[in-house]
Amino acid sequence: MNWSDVGRVVGNAAPTLGALLGGPAGGAVGALIASALGTSSDPDAVNAALAADPSALAKVQELQINAKVQLQQLAVTAEMNRLQAEGAQYAAEVADRDSARKLAAAQPRDFIRPVVTMTVLLGSMVIVVAIFAGWAREILVDPTASLTVGTVIGLWFSLVKEVMGFWFGMTKESQKQTAAITEFAVAPGSVSSEKGGNK
Repeated sequence: MNWSDVGRVVGNAAPTLGALLGGPAGGAVGALIASALGTSSDPDAVNAALAADPSALAKVQELQINAKVQLQQLAVTAEMNRLQAEGAQYAAEVADRDSARKLAAAQPRDFIRPVVTMTVLLGSMVIVVAIFAGWAREILVDPTASLTVGTVIGLWFSLVKEVMGFWFGMTKESQKQTAAITEFAVAPGSVSSEKGGNK
């Protein structure tokens, strides 16, 4: 058991504590709850105390009220840490692309990058035409095949994103949007429904 599991139990009585237990500050919040219940700072011990004592949830509710300021500080700190980690990851990706661009600029006669770019772009155009022209209809209406095809399409357009990001740059929001599109493309049933496969 982990603090997220405890958070689901606590959440009904103390929503703020339950939400924090499921996040980065889970350990610190768990320690507060354990102290209030008189148990060790362990998810299993806290969960056992909640199950054994009917008044335990009342104590948790009281903790949420009395430690409101401290909980807010924990929530702010956890969010700041998350944003910093996210920003550091994006900065590392930007530096990686910048390094690749500098290498490309130092090799003006290199043909591999342009060939890869054109291949990826032409491939994406073929995929779009094949779908809208109905060339791939038999594959797309088959549930098993459509799942495989959807996965391949999602991976292919993820590659398109990387290629375009190399040449034209990329914002953080465009990364989130592309990730959402890719997730939709590879999700079962997103390309075709099971009903269509039975026709």
